[in-house]
Formats: sequence, structure tokens, C-alpha cells
Amino acid sequence: MQQLFFVRHGETEWNAARRVQGQWNSDLNALGREQAAINGQFLASQKIEALFASPLDRTMQTAEIINQHLNLTVNQDDRLMEWDCGDWSGYLYDEVMEKWPLEWQAWQDDRFHYRGPNCENFPDMIVRSTPFLAEIVSRPERNIAIVSHGMIGKIMVAQLLKLSEQQTLGFHQGNDIVFRLSLQAEAVEVSHFISGDGPNPGLHA
Repeated sequence: MQQLFFVRHGETEWNAARRVQGQWNSDLNALGREQAAINGQFLASQKIEALFASPLDRTMQTAEIINQHLNLTVNQDDRLMEWDCGDWSGYLYDEVMEKWPLEWQAWQDDRFHYRGPNCENFPDMIVRSTPFLAEIVSRPERNIAIVSHGMIGKIMVAQLLKLSEQQTLGFHQGNDIVFRLSLQAEAVEVSHFISGDGPNPGLHA
């Protein structure tokens, strides 16, 4: 059995300000560094054998803190980068709603398929992450940690669980949550940990 641990980066300054990050960079804040340290302690108890991370600053900062407890090579992979939110990058969410009201409403109406101005949509992220997942599940390591982001992480978990579009949109990964997917011959089981506590059954809403 292979176990994949999907870790979201710790909270950033932009998360706290409700600013659209996408593939732009922002640093972890004090809470985010604490969340990463707690997840590092948790992952050390799970016998992690390989560590992958998005190359963006916030994920690398998280991975480096986690790796203080693991002492592994941090494998960067561009396919783990967050949703590219195009022209919305760097704006507060309130500013996006004000500056692009029609586009924002279209995105609210169809968050799975709609592309904002120069943005990716969920199918784009599925195309981007599918080859990465195929490579990961074929690796010899049994316990692998993947440090990514709220949306691309959701996409990867949903693919492995074969969730519908509605189910994919229906769960959320906070900065302090780790999803553990146990891949078996017949099925994939999912549980989650909150600040290292768990396992709790299923996904976190």
C-alpha cells in the first residue's frame, strides 16, 4: 500500500489579507511557519520517504520547515504550482469583484469550467497535474509527502478519489490540514489531520 500525504503551505501574509496569490509569491506569516512546523513533526511520525513541493516561495518555505524534521531532498516540480489566476493576481478579492464584476459572477456561476481573464480553469489544472500523479503512484516509495496549494491540491486529491465536479468543489483544505490518501489495489481511502491531530475520516469540508 502506498500513502500520499497532501500538505497545503502554511498561511501567508496574502492569505490573511484575502489577496489573490495564484502563481505570484508571498511569504509565510508567523502562523504559517508554526503550521509548517507542526506538520513537519506530524510527517516525521509517518515515515515519509520522499518529499515533493511546488517551487513557489510559500510552498518552498513550508517544505524547508517540514524538512527540518525529515532530512530528505525537496523535489521541486512546476506542475504543483497553484492555479494561475492571470489578471486577478495580486489584487484583493474585494478588488477583483469590483474591477471585474461580470467575470467574477461568471466564475461564481461555474467555478469548475470558467476561465477568468488569462486564468486557468479546473480542467487546465487536471491536464497539468495528471502526469505528475501518474509518476508519483509508480514510484517505489510507500510514504510520500506533496507540498502544494489549496486549488491544485484539491484537484490532485479529487483525481485520485475520482470525485465528480460538484464533489471536487465541495471540500476545502485549510493551511493546517493534511490529507492522507491510502492507495490500495481496489480502492483509495482518504483521511485528514488537523494540526497533526487525527486521523479523521474522509475529507474536510
